[in-house]
Amino acid sequence: MTILTQKRIFISLCLLGATINMTLTLFSSAWINTSLQHQQSLTKSMIMLKNCQNIEDLEWLLFENHHKMTKYQKVHNKLRQNLEELSKICHKYINSTNLTPSSFKFHQQQTLNIIKGSYLNFSFPNDSSFNPDLSCGRFPLESDLNITDIYWQVTNTTNGTFYLYNAYYDDRKGVNGLPFVRILALINVLDPVVKTFCQFWYENVNEPLVAEVYEYRYIWNNDWGSNKKGASPYLISCRVPLAAAPSHVSLVERRCGSANNLLKVKNKRPKRNKKEAFIVSNKRPKRNKKEAFIVSVKRFEFTDDISLQIIEWSEILKILGVNKVEFFVHFCHSNVLNVLKFYESEGFMNVKFIKYPSDFQNERKKNWHQYSQNQLISYHDTFYEHMYSYDFMVPMDTDEFIMPLRDEDRTWNDLLKRTIQKSRKKKKQKFDCYPVDNHYFLLQSSHQNEAIAGIPKNLYFLPNIYRANNFTKNGGNAKTFMKMDRVLTVHNHFPFSCLDDQNDFKCKRFGVAREDGQLSHYRVNCTNKECKESIDDPVRDESLWKFKDEILGNVRDVIERIKKYTKGEVDLKLEEVT
Repeated sequence: MTILTQKRIFISLCLLGATINMTLTLFSSAWINTSLQHQQSLTKSMIMLKNCQNIEDLEWLLFENHHKMTKYQKVHNKLRQNLEELSKICHKYINSTNLTPSSFKFHQQQTLNIIKGSYLNFSFPNDSSFNPDLSCGRFPLESDLNITDIYWQVTNTTNGTFYLYNAYYDDRKGVNGLPFVRILALINVLDPVVKTFCQFWYENVNEPLVAEVYEYRYIWNNDWGSNKKGASPYLISCRVPLAAAPSHVSLVERRCGSANNLLKVKNKRPKRNKKEAFIVSNKRPKRNKKEAFIVSVKRFEFTDDISLQIIEWSEILKILGVNKVEFFVHFCHSNVLNVLKFYESEGFMNVKFIKYPSDFQNERKKNWHQYSQNQLISYHDTFYEHMYSYDFMVPMDTDEFIMPLRDEDRTWNDLLKRTIQKSRKKKKQKFDCYPVDNHYFLLQSSHQNEAIAGIPKNLYFLPNIYRANNFTKNGGNAKTFMKMDRVLTVHNHFPFSCLDDQNDFKCKRFGVAREDGQLSHYRVNCTNKECKESIDDPVRDESLWKFKDEILGNVRDVIERIKKYTKGEVDLKLEEVT
């Protein structure tokens, strides 16, 4: 076979690969991490051609598949139809071109020459953890992957089992040096010591760059006890030896071992220009204008229909200046799901579904540590996926919100501006987070049945204006504005660790003054001492009423729009009080 003939074959295959990818891209929004989505190079197209008859292995990729929602079932059927057609074309094409092993070898050598000449034009640091030798590893196929419970990829090591959830590219300014890929995982041993490696996969590159794992960062406070019967959350970090972000990463115990996992590296940072795309540099790309606030709601699980509460809560957050809310749904009432989907269609919410590995108990009563630690997966996924898009993340539940208390402050931005000004007067340093102390509003107080004219009694927040007299002691149950360019690991109430120049990872906090703002936390039941003591002698707090007319108007409007959106399936009624 002549070189000219080989080139013609390669060009034809590239065109076919492009056609394949165009077909797949139409459905990529309905998929979870997929290797096929990024196989745009000739090498990846060749791999697809060899395996494109394997249709069944693709089913796990479908987003929300386990919820059997008809919207995505249509996508599933269309995808199957297209792939079956693609399979026939693949077989026909391979038989007609008589592609030989020597042709594969020729292409691979040509590809490596291009890689070495262009992509790898840099000096590796003097660090044995990096492997500049492109002579090992194989891009995992769908049949290689060990997937459990839809969202987790499992790899067994000589020192524990790793449940891998997602991966993220981190080149924030505070990283100091080469960027990281962070892998969010559960590991069933405490303080793992096994040596593992990240295999970084780049588009148009048919072999990985390899780096030893830099650290396993435990996402928990040792003072709260350990999870000895399950798997604990860790942030696994690997330095990336290129300025360019990899498209995928695999975690392996042997540097050149064949991986049984493949995570798409999430990366929403501003793009570099083409000239500096493959140049190693500590110069970060110019910052795009960020939005201010994203709220993360962990492990949302309600069998009751709390649709009206979700609407009222969402409209309060919108008034307060929240830009986005991300929900992780474990299970919920169908009406609530419809409300969440409505807000998602409006661009205010992201709705993700989450399921936890079934290899251990995940229920609160059976394993409190596992239940509590699972929640941190959701918060970290929100944080790292959106760290380049927002200034602050706030972990929050749907029965609470941060309330600016001064009349002149309407939004979180107003509250934070005031707080940051105070911090600069007191201490000449930058802070990583701004906690807000908790006030319980008592839904079982002595005033719970008190009707208020003009406020529907089946609303959750506006009618309940009695709270505990005192803030929760020692910052208990506070919620925190966490700076997304500074925080490293997070908890429901405070960050665990932050980026800093001293590498001690301690977070610098400056609390929001109690006269400026509070966490208004609406509870049916309260368990701590100060909350119980206030049930019979609560304090009237009408701070939310400065938004009363706006909230009521927005809630009524949204109820009607949701009715139209769901074609009457969700038809909520307000119980008016005259």
